[in-house]
This record gives sequence, C-alpha cells and structure tokens, in this order.
Amino acid sequence: MLLSSNTITKATVRKLLAEKNWKLALSSVPSPSLSALAHNYDFSTSAASSSPSASTNSNPSEVDKFSSFAGHWWDSRANPLVGMNPIRIRFMREVLLAQQRQQQQQHPRHDGHNDTPASPSSLPLLHGKRVLDIGCGGGLLTESMARLGASSVVGVDASSHVVEVAKRHSFHSGSGLRSCDDDGDGENDTTVEDGIRYIGGMTVEELANHHWHYSQRRRRRRRRLSENPSSETNNRDNHELFDVVTALEIIEHVPDPTSLLRSAVSLLRPDGILFVSTINRTWKSYGMAIVAAEYISGKVPVGTHDWNRFWSPDEVERMVCDVEHGGDSGSGGATGHEEKYVMKQVGLSGMVIQPPFVNLKWSLDPLDTDVNWIGAYQKR
Repeated sequence: MLLSSNTITKATVRKLLAEKNWKLALSSVPSPSLSALAHNYDFSTSAASSSPSASTNSNPSEVDKFSSFAGHWWDSRANPLVGMNPIRIRFMREVLLAQQRQQQQQHPRHDGHNDTPASPSSLPLLHGKRVLDIGCGGGLLTESMARLGASSVVGVDASSHVVEVAKRHSFHSGSGLRSCDDDGDGENDTTVEDGIRYIGGMTVEELANHHWHYSQRRRRRRRRLSENPSSETNNRDNHELFDVVTALEIIEHVPDPTSLLRSAVSLLRPDGILFVSTINRTWKSYGMAIVAAEYISGKVPVGTHDWNRFWSPDEVERMVCDVEHGGDSGSGGATGHEEKYVMKQVGLSGMVIQPPFVNLKWSLDPLDTDVNWIGAYQKR
C-alpha cells in the first residue's frame, strides 16, 4: 500500500496506528533529510551582514498559515504556546533578575546614612524598560512583558491579520493595558513610551532599517546645529533602542534566521538582552514536535513545522555571537554610530513537556535541549 503526499492526513496516520500498522504509519509522515542533521549553513553571507536595507525576510505561505490560525491564538486547546508562555516568562525572569543582581554588585546603591547597600527595588522587574517582541503573533508574550512593568512594548509581526487579533485582545475594556497607537509620529514609530504598540505587516529587518534611516536623519540634523553632536546623538539613539528583544518560536518560520537575529541585535541597547527560543533539530524533536504533535495528538496543525528548519543551540549561538555588531552604514547596524559590540550567551534551558504529554504541562530543564529550548544573549 502506497500513500501519495496529498493523502497524508492526521486521520490517515491515526487509522494506521489504530490498526497497529506501525511501519506504514511512520512511513506516511514526511521524513526529515539526513543531511539536515548537519546544516551546511554559511553564517557569514546572510542578508543581515550587508547594509541595513536588507530585503524582506518572510515566507508568504508561513504568513498565510499563521493568519488563518489567528482566531485560535488565545485558545489553550489549539495553541500550545499558551501553555508554554509561563515557563518562557520564568526563564526570562531568572535571566533578568541575575542581570539585575550583577548590576547591583557592580554599582551598589547606598542609603544616605551608612555604607550598607540599599535594599533591592520593589518596582516591577521591567520598570522603565523598553521591550521589542519579534513575531508577536496574537500578543501572548507582548502582554506578559507589559504586565511585568515595561514602560513600552512594541510587538511586530509579518501578518497584519494576526496583529489585529492581538490588538483586540490587549485593548478590550477590562484588560488594564494601554495602547500607545495614538502616540509618536507615525504608525511604525517605536519611540513611544507607556503602553503597547503593535506593528503588523512588517519584519524586524524593515523595522531596523526604519530606525537606522531615522537615526541618520537625526544625526545629519544635529551636525548642522553642533560641531560635536556624537555623544548626545548616541545617547538618544540608545534611548530609542530596546533593553529586551525577544524572538520566540519565530526563526524556524523565516527564510533567513541569521538576518532576523542580527537585525534584532542591532535594535538592542548596550547591556540589553536578546531572548531566542526554537526547536532543536534532533530525531527526538522529529518524533515529538512533528509525528506526535501534528499527526498523532493533533495538538498542532499538520504542516506547522519543517524539521529541516529547526536549529540547535550551538547554531543559534553562532548566528548571534560569532560576529561583531554595530558600526556605520556598511555594517548592518541600526544604531547609526561607531561603537562595536559583541554578544555573549548568558542563559540556556530546555522547555520540556511533562508526562502525560497530552496535558501539555511545561517545565524548564537546563539538561534537556533536545526539543524545545530557550536562550539568552547579552550585548556587551
């Protein structure tokens, strides 16, 4: 019995499993390429290594796929990210708290009466911070960042349709969240404070390009007004960048993940942290994220993932860290000034589903990055 590709459905695989026809059931699921276990990916020739005018980095079929799913974004029965989101936040909190403690040790604050370090701030973790959520989808993470006290959160997604879902969910009368869409000087402006701004139909490369040209225009203006504008201009540029940038469950859905990640880094302030999560490319991930999740349990729509587009922690670290970021127009930096920065991995953990797997209860496990994993990278 042979099955053509257009007959491969969840029902087909489930029927074969019910009949205990294991061999045919597994052969009915698209198999990964053995050569993909070791990507021959040239990290040095990505579009992001050129100027900030990098072309749009999105796949229309992927955008359409998630646009059609938009109405189910906040449904925990249909979207595993709803259950995963709390542990993503837990990992990010741990990394940010560690950064906060390190900064307090390096620059201790003292009260006015003795040399005893002042007590830790009781303010929210992200108080006064600016956050960029790349591939924000329906706003799961975007809303969480706002509720952690960020002064402003910008969510950007290539799908305008799914961003409309995010806006409706975030800004209904009982949400307690504030839209800043009426602030700023344009629909793609990211300099606004105090609220959430969603930008649909745009990639992070286009956002970085927008910011870079905006910075260049401002620098030219300031040069006409001052003989030495660089210090003030750089401070302003950094103010308009982000303390935290997230790219969660997005790089496996774009044609050029290196371009996305390097554009993300260009929008980070010095000492800012980039969070990335994706799926590792292992036989275990193929069995769990595709065969089990898509064809057996039906928790994820068939075709959501392509195993050949999964990325290991080492590969992502190379994309993010094995390059000198920053600089002027020829380097791909979005900041528009001369400083150079490097990225360093400061956290890594697996995100594992606890048995019984059908309940989709997640936990962090630093020792198991075989399937879902999340990493943190700091700009220094």
